[in-house]
Order: sequence, then C-alpha cells, then structure tokens
Amino acid sequence: MDATQLSIVKEKLEAGERVPSMDAFDLGITRLAAIIFVLRHDHGMDIITNRCMTLNRYGHLTKYAEYVLKGGKA
Repeated sequence: MDATQLSIVKEKLEAGERVPSMDAFDLGITRLAAIIFVLRHDHGMDIITNRCMTLNRYGHLTKYAEYVLKGGKA
C-alpha cells in the first residue's frame, strides 16, 4: 500500500520527529501547512509550530516552519 502525504507526516510526528517545511519537498510534499491543518482539525493532533531562521544558498536570512507533536520526543 502506498503511503499518502498525510500518513507520512502523521507517522513522523507520532515517532517524535520534527517535520521542517524545508525538508517536506524531499518527501514529495509541497503543501505541508495544509496537511498540518488537516491533522490538527480532523485528526485532533496537538501540533506545535516552531518558527526557525537560517541562511539560504545566497546568504540571505530566511524563515521557515518546523512542526512537532506536543509532548513528543523531539
């Protein structure tokens, strides 16, 4: 059975992993915030959004979101 984008993110969060928006594209996920919304509202998951900053490949400061399940290991 093929994993859906929602199931991939849900499994990662339940395993205590952080899910950064910067890494979501590598998982084939282009609308991570939409998946987080569904997990919060339809699945009742208590997901925390951490706001992060880093330098991009051009040396400019950029912001991104990182999601973690409240009470998780990460």
